[in-house]
Amino acid sequence: MSLLPLFQWVARAPIFAVMRDSRWAFAVVEMVHLLALTSFGGTLLVIDLGVLGIGLRLQPASNVARDLSRLLLGSLVVAVVSGAVLVSAEAMKCYYHPAFRVKMLLFFLAVTFNFTLHRKLVESATGAPSTRWSKLTAVTSLLLWLSVGVAGRSIGFF
Repeated sequence: MSLLPLFQWVARAPIFAVMRDSRWAFAVVEMVHLLALTSFGGTLLVIDLGVLGIGLRLQPASNVARDLSRLLLGSLVVAVVSGAVLVSAEAMKCYYHPAFRVKMLLFFLAVTFNFTLHRKLVESATGAPSTRWSKLTAVTSLLLWLSVGVAGRSIGFF
């Protein structure tokens, strides 16, 4: 199934004309997107570094993850919504851009990983030292999200 008709509709839809035609709309939405990404990435970094035993050593990673879960989920939702609005400004460019496709694939993998294996492992983390498996999961999470960011940044350069 091709998503081309969807991207073509977005590129022509009057509802997204503000994003295409405004001088400031893209910049404002991009600022919101970057703030949400910073918040999301920061919470993930704190959680994963806790699993790795770096920083916040006095609190189990499960407690940190529980305390930050609302911020993590909220910033992810804001990043996804603002990202979709940003795509509306350049829908056809994004559709044909290889970095955009790579970013979306990595994003899907990272979200799936984060809300399945990663979450289960972090929730089970007690104050005990991390196992190799939990450390591998934390490193994988960090690498996946870093890859999403690099692919996303590549969209602007190519």
